[in-house]
Amino acid sequence: PSLVDGEWDTPSPVPPALARDRVGTALKTGVRVIDIFAPLCFGQRIGIFAGSGVGKSTLLAMLASADAFDTVVVALVGERGREVREFLEDTIGAAAAKSVAVVATSDESAMMRKRASGTAMRVAEHFRDRGHRVLLVLDSITRYAHALREVATGTGEPPVARGYPASVFTELPKLLERAGPGAGGSGSITAIFSVLVDGDDHNDPVADSVRGILD
Repeated sequence: PSLVDGEWDTPSPVPPALARDRVGTALKTGVRVIDIFAPLCFGQRIGIFAGSGVGKSTLLAMLASADAFDTVVVALVGERGREVREFLEDTIGAAAAKSVAVVATSDESAMMRKRASGTAMRVAEHFRDRGHRVLLVLDSITRYAHALREVATGTGEPPVARGYPASVFTELPKLLERAGPGAGGSGSITAIFSVLVDGDDHNDPVADSVRGILD
């Protein structure tokens, strides 16, 4: 700070989001249809929007095996226990040595499912700050929103949009915005979130909110 006209001129701190690097380095996922028609860059945040049973988890597993990343963090939130074991043992396969899995199955409490997503993001941030190029796969952000809804309604918060309380739409960007490139010299978090579109309605409040936050 400097003294100007008898008053201290203190520069405003730079917001953390503005201190990050820009997205611009392309990567190869190994999934040809994505590399050709929807190429990705390190630090991007994308969503896979689809109904249930159409192959979102299979596509996520294919992306998790990409050679471009130093570390893979997989968050399985609200998934069936049988599918979790298949995903970890069969699908990840060769990428298991560089992978970290955070799991909260569908029979866990709402608070556990809520905290699993934040824990996975903190793990990804830890490796990003060490300079790693991290792939974060979260399946699914919709079930994370369901856990937020259960916790919020349990505390008496009124619903505002198809049964979702307002705090759900406050918490979603707080989580999603943490992914992306780090500050200069650090690594990046390339985040891929699966979004379960309830009833194949792409105007579902969660899908609509997430679509406005991701790249």
